[in-house]
Amino acid sequence: MAVNGNEFRTAVSWWDGQATVVVMGELDLATAPELDSRVKECLARRPHRVDLDFAQVRFCDCSGADALQRLHRQAQEEGVVLKVTDVRAPIVAHVFDLLDLTDLVEPHRPA
Repeated sequence: MAVNGNEFRTAVSWWDGQATVVVMGELDLATAPELDSRVKECLARRPHRVDLDFAQVRFCDCSGADALQRLHRQAQEEGVVLKVTDVRAPIVAHVFDLLDLTDLVEPHRPA
């Protein structure tokens, strides 16, 4: 669990060889290792795709973004597509834009 009362959580669901990791809370120095561990557990099952659903992520700092970049590289090396989806928090979108993470973030699709 993260510091400062951050209720960071993840939940994984599987469908047809694809994992969706719902990420909730703030992704930062304290919580990035938990996300790293959860995604690596998914990659160990050899999915063809892993989506990180960021609809409930309120904040992401540089350490969180760095963890995402490392996981993205690892997934690519293993032939797995890894994408961040449904980024809603403007601060998270801004961090991703500043760090040019366009290859990691799935474009928002209107409902």
